[in-house]
Amino acid sequence: MNIRSFSVKAWVLLAVAASLGSGAALIPADAAAVPAVATAKAAYASTVFKVPSMTCTDKACETAIYIALHRLKGVKTIRIDDMAQTVTVMYAPKLVDAPMLLHTFKRIGYPASVVHG
Repeated sequence: MNIRSFSVKAWVLLAVAASLGSGAALIPADAAAVPAVATAKAAYASTVFKVPSMTCTDKACETAIYIALHRLKGVKTIRIDDMAQTVTVMYAPKLVDAPMLLHTFKRIGYPASVVHG
């Protein structure tokens, strides 16, 4: 089992069981549950957008895109690759979705398309 899948409570119980010298380790029921790390990641979606009009050499395009996307509620991270002309956005699907992001690109003058998401 992956070490990260144990909660702090599970580790404390395992440490106590080990220190008592018992042959069996006490593992709480929540130790078999989905790890908190995986649950947090599942709450976000990631989509890669191709932005062919992102050609500014002075980073003005990147700045405009970053500011517009950052203002949307639910956007967690924005990674802009000016060489590949792609923007990767991690967001909470309950608050924002790919069509809303595409609309934002178009609204600020940088029409985009979904590469994969």
